[in-house]
Amino acid sequence: MKILSVCLNPTFQITMRFPSFTVGEVNRAQEHYLDASGKGMNAARIISQLGHESLLLTHLGGNRIEEMLELCRRDGVTPLWADSGSAIRTCVTILTREGATELVQEPFPVDPACEKPIRTLFSENIKACDALIILGTRAPGYSDNLYADFVQEAKKLGKFVLLDLKGEDLKRCFSYHPDVVKINLSEAVQTFLGIQVAEHQNTDDLQEATKRMLKELYEQYGCTFVLSRGASELWVQNSRFFSSPTIKTKVVNTVGCGDSLSAALTVQLLKGEKLQQAVTSATKVATMSAKTIHPGSIV
Repeated sequence: MKILSVCLNPTFQITMRFPSFTVGEVNRAQEHYLDASGKGMNAARIISQLGHESLLLTHLGGNRIEEMLELCRRDGVTPLWADSGSAIRTCVTILTREGATELVQEPFPVDPACEKPIRTLFSENIKACDALIILGTRAPGYSDNLYADFVQEAKKLGKFVLLDLKGEDLKRCFSYHPDVVKINLSEAVQTFLGIQVAEHQNTDDLQEATKRMLKELYEQYGCTFVLSRGASELWVQNSRFFSSPTIKTKVVNTVGCGDSLSAALTVQLLKGEKLQQAVTSATKVATMSAKTIHPGSIV
């Protein structure tokens, strides 16, 4: 099985664990790690760890390109990349007993000349792949219709397509009928209902409005929706609506758990699992990821 993941917002991810953390003081980490990351890279790493061929389409630039390529190869991921003309960002995860804190550096704009080779790499490689996963926002500098064009091309070739997108990028793709949309509930209600919800807010009171929204979207576009809700049960819509429980566990690092879910769900559906069982299997992989210190990893 060969799967192409698209990550047009790559990052170096530094993960640091502290026995305690005090703002305004010197805090010394007891552990620290460096990983290739970004939502698409997290998914690509999980695909590789599940034993399948994993391609990553991304852009790279600046003086740390070889370092990023080596991190990708270390994780069994084959990078396909174009020069962005801009440096690769760095994000930091701080882990303490109280939980995880993410420090996110916004991406630098890419050189507009980067888009043409990205499109060429996509067209050259999607033909030999079984599935396409597109995850996360685009760095500034790409045209608005890029993701939609990718979906259109993949579906013309009969490929399975899963999207983890939000906002206008997601809406533009619907005309080409992706197979699955995996999205956080907070992003879904913001995109389609204009409701602001904190990521870890209790959202049980939104179930009826969300069910109506999902049913309308499914009937209009025919794609399956899988909504993650942090530690709460997932909400799933295809020809019917159902909930799928999460698994209680001792959490180490939640960064990349949603990306792990997307990757594992794609793998299980390609294997022929029924949707409900595939969601259950993917949830187990996401739980394994939450128990590891590396982002989007089950190793």
